[in-house]
Amino acid sequence: MTKAEKRRRRLQATQIYDRHCRQCPKVNSSLSVCRECPYQQRMQELTRPLWEGNDFDPYFLSHRVGQWSRDEDLYILNHYGVLPLETISARTGRSVRAILKRIEELQKA
Repeated sequence: MTKAEKRRRRLQATQIYDRHCRQCPKVNSSLSVCRECPYQQRMQELTRPLWEGNDFDPYFLSHRVGQWSRDEDLYILNHYGVLPLETISARTGRSVRAILKRIEELQKA
């Protein structure tokens, strides 16, 4: 997949999030509602190829600290409950504990 294709997929997923998820009254009530949502499923279809095969990439295995990016939040929301926390941790470079804490913060927001 080319860099341009990856960028196009990320932009499409972000546009879906901006158009539909931000205005959804159910988005903060329960992540299980999001898993059933067709927009959420489409975002996962778009972003899944971007993350496949990166399990052992050193970029994803490094541990990041500091502020969470919008992309990280989107990734966590899209994949929480779908992938094991260890995989999400490896792909985002955050600890499992940090991911659980961030999910809790996102649910409160």
